[in-house]
Amino acid sequence: MEMIISQEQKNHFDEQGYVVLSQALSAEKADDINRAFHRLWHQLVLDGVIKQDEQRPLESLFPRLRDYHLTHSDITEQALSDQMFAIAEALIGEAALAISTSYYFKGPGTRGLPMHQDNYSVGAEPVSTCSVWLSLSATSADNGGLYVVPGSHKLGLMVPESIEESDAEYGEKLALPDGFQKLPLVTEKGDIVAFHGNLLHGSVENKSRHDFRQAHVTHFTSERVEKVSLNYRSLRNRDGEWVRRRLNLQKRRTSLKQSAWSGVGGDFQWE
Repeated sequence: MEMIISQEQKNHFDEQGYVVLSQALSAEKADDINRAFHRLWHQLVLDGVIKQDEQRPLESLFPRLRDYHLTHSDITEQALSDQMFAIAEALIGEAALAISTSYYFKGPGTRGLPMHQDNYSVGAEPVSTCSVWLSLSATSADNGGLYVVPGSHKLGLMVPESIEESDAEYGEKLALPDGFQKLPLVTEKGDIVAFHGNLLHGSVENKSRHDFRQAHVTHFTSERVEKVSLNYRSLRNRDGEWVRRRLNLQKRRTSLKQSAWSGVGGDFQWE
């Protein structure tokens, strides 16, 4: 069944750069997605793909699982369901293509992702992207929840700066522009957060002792996209067809592409 976006929700997305769709996904569906990735995780551990780092034992044991929709049909069916496309297309305003997917366990002690814009690394041009983020467990500032910077999508893409790795974050980050504020989001299992590819956002460290902040995100773009930096040969439309666009060769900083950020999986090499 198609997810219908109200005009009020669409207006909020257009003006603020994000929208929270409460209980858009059933608890049963959220559990099905979690189980699919838990089965995949077990296999990756058995195969030696996931290896524990004694410096960060829990974070390394539960990395981001990236782009397994390219190789696992059960994940493709769930992550790229008709409902997900319906949400993206209602917000984009036209037919959508799925670019990339990621699953996050985010166990206790896992560092936060610094403030960033998704389309900086996705590289969709001349249009932007729409990220559909599934809350597969309850999330808050205590267990590594999201924060957004409302209205910041109107600033366009910004160039991040490299930062020293710390106990709380890694990779690159952007400075908070004058006049803007971070807004922490609290979500329940089954909520969906959709946000514009230029929206400044990030997540905080999981400071809990036992909670895993489980989530899945799919990056969508318009069918009018001419080039992308990720998976340009393996985009997927709503009919389940694999299509391609030109590779966006624009040079970008590379420190976001370290293993701590990019995780494991997919057939795309971060080069």
